[in-house]
Amino acid sequence: MKSTPAPRATAWPRTGAETWPQRQHALALILAALWAGCSSSGQSTVDMLPMYNYTVATIHQINTDTGTGPFGDGQRVLLDNVVAVSKVDKYVNAVNQQCRYQIWVQDPDCTTPPCGIVVKAVGQMAPFPDAKGKDCPATSTSGTLLSTIGRGDNARIRGRVVFEPDNVQPYTVVEHQIFVEAIEILTTNKAIAPTVLSDTAMYNQFQTHLGQTWNKYEGMLVTLQPATGVLTVSAFNSQGFQATPGLTDWGDVFDGDYYPSGATMFPLVGSTYRSITGVVSTRHGGELMPGRNKDFVP
Repeated sequence: MKSTPAPRATAWPRTGAETWPQRQHALALILAALWAGCSSSGQSTVDMLPMYNYTVATIHQINTDTGTGPFGDGQRVLLDNVVAVSKVDKYVNAVNQQCRYQIWVQDPDCTTPPCGIVVKAVGQMAPFPDAKGKDCPATSTSGTLLSTIGRGDNARIRGRVVFEPDNVQPYTVVEHQIFVEAIEILTTNKAIAPTVLSDTAMYNQFQTHLGQTWNKYEGMLVTLQPATGVLTVSAFNSQGFQATPGLTDWGDVFDGDYYPSGATMFPLVGSTYRSITGVVSTRHGGELMPGRNKDFVP
């Protein structure tokens, strides 16, 4: 694939010998470079691109790389015109106590799964030792490169690939991540429709730590909608819920965003739904992530 070198900053000469026309020309070059960093919608966080070469890649190429290939762990890639399928989530990294921000994006032109991936940014240190994501600064004031992106946005993303395998047996689930180094919000001309999964025989593959289906649909917006029958909520706790058939694991990653207004528990054990929609996360062995109350269809 073609590599795209990042533009370099233009520095003012230090000799003092340049003429006024030369200064004007240099200023014009700087303004042109900054303008080129803006997206067609006029929104951009690309003030100065990092000094790296980025290989144009698709999400599918990254997610199917062995880890040591051209799109594997540690490589720098450019994803063009991907679509955000979630809001930005914030959490605290348990190892180094950093506030981190993450959003899931999907390739609208991908026809063979996996087609989605998580994009992450590192924020400030957590405010106190046992802080949770809710204690970190709001996304909009985080100062990270994800502060201006939201669900449905089209974006061009440059960043470094990180592979993180599950640390629980059978170690089959891998989270593919991009730590963002530059982002441009593009004009919205692409959208993502959920992939409908109706075969209940494969639902048990959506149990945390188990099966190959997590990585098959990694980062994608999916709808579990049985061909016959309904989904029944079989268990609930503060981290999410399970549903049958298949004992599928659903996580409350977005801090109750899908709860009805005023509710303290949702969904209730025993409640049934014709379908439930969520994004497939492969973090810590995998979970399905509803984002809004309308993701639950009675």
